[in-house]
Amino acid sequence: TGWLQEGKTWYYLKANGAMATGWLQEGKTWYYLKSSGAMVTGWLLDRNTWYYLKANGAMATGWIKVGSKWYYLYGSGAMASRTWIGRYYVNSSGVWTKTR
Repeated sequence: TGWLQEGKTWYYLKANGAMATGWLQEGKTWYYLKSSGAMVTGWLLDRNTWYYLKANGAMATGWIKVGSKWYYLYGSGAMASRTWIGRYYVNSSGVWTKTR
């Protein structure tokens, strides 16, 4: 039961020994596991919504910087797009492009 690392890939085994897939909540932290059971990092498109999973697999929320660009992720983890977040506008790609 719990996290298992094979090479550079992480998996999560449930109490019955089966690999978890899809969204997994551990405490207050969310992770996403592919159908193979492998933990996802980086951008994830799930049901037409973009999410960002940090290097440790944890779902990001709030303002994040990826490369040289800033994005805003709601408390649900969903990326904001085409909207104002306070004084900051994020475009259709979710990138902060202007300030009021």
